[in-house]
Amino acid sequence: MKTLVLTGGGHAHLHCLQQLATDFPSNCRVLLISPSRHQYYSGMFSGFTEDVYSEEEIRIDLKRICEKVGAEFVTDQVVAVNAIAKQLTGANGAIYDYDLVSFDIGSTSGAPSDMKPYITAIKPNFLFPDQLRRIRETETPAIVGGGASGVELAFSINAWRKQQQLPANTLLFSATPLLAGLHKRISRKIESIARQKDLSFFTNESVETITPEEIITSSGQLFPQTEILWLTGPKSFPVFRDSGLDTDPTGFLLVNECLQNVHYPEIFGAGDCITIQRYPILPKNGVYAVRQGPILWRNLKSRIASIGLEAFIPQERYVSILSTGGGEAFLTYGDFSAHGKVPWLLKKRIDRNFMEQYKKLYE
Repeated sequence: MKTLVLTGGGHAHLHCLQQLATDFPSNCRVLLISPSRHQYYSGMFSGFTEDVYSEEEIRIDLKRICEKVGAEFVTDQVVAVNAIAKQLTGANGAIYDYDLVSFDIGSTSGAPSDMKPYITAIKPNFLFPDQLRRIRETETPAIVGGGASGVELAFSINAWRKQQQLPANTLLFSATPLLAGLHKRISRKIESIARQKDLSFFTNESVETITPEEIITSSGQLFPQTEILWLTGPKSFPVFRDSGLDTDPTGFLLVNECLQNVHYPEIFGAGDCITIQRYPILPKNGVYAVRQGPILWRNLKSRIASIGLEAFIPQERYVSILSTGGGEAFLTYGDFSAHGKVPWLLKKRIDRNFMEQYKKLYE
């Protein structure tokens, strides 16, 4: 009997678990290893921040899914990979043998080490609920990072504070224009919306120093803060580089277009924790992780059966919808954008449907 180990409960692995319900590979044992029983869905973090969703509504019970589909579940975190012996080592020293392993463990926050005592991070995402409650209620909340996550949560925290009749004094800092990875027109529009919604943002300002009470930026300005949420972009967990696996220069697992490690064919990966050799600058976001799920599943099955693999081809454009608080959202597709209540209703429908397909496996 062969052993397939799924490490992490990210979007692509959720798809694999879903397929196991009706397509469990013959003569195969499937083990899911995750540091948390629950996988939280980042697409609903903004809604949770504004009390639109409860904690239960934004999380999936990995253990119960495994019980329903016939997989085994272990609460642990893989800290080392022995690719020669085909063994994984858990945080407490447990050894897990595999014939095939896939990683979908997401990423961590890339905060400078000297600033870590003063900041809050929401990765791994099972840490999110308690930390978000704390930062939205603090006296002077600050968010560092002008990408999609930082912008969306800054809007949501500010909106929640208005609803609670607290000062709308959320501060957002970005070393670039907001949403700089998108078209310049998109960036200008989201900055205009931020002004309309009284969100204080500071672009082209890097955070240079943090003290227990203040943020000092690259221009020398001082800003008060009582809690900082750090969302400047993904950083790889050290497990891949420390284990001697092929990685990109920043430590993310390097895979080919079949989502297979370039040196060890028994190792696969998907989501934020990988870099695809053919598409090295592909953004690390949930859209691509969801699209990788079916390809990953078919390739894992094909590898078990020793037949050919299928390539993942990323789409050039995709719809993105960010909550801007107060029942409104910002939709983008290429250089097109729209803002208002209709995008928010569409976002809610998409997010609820995404969660329902997995929750119905065990509820």
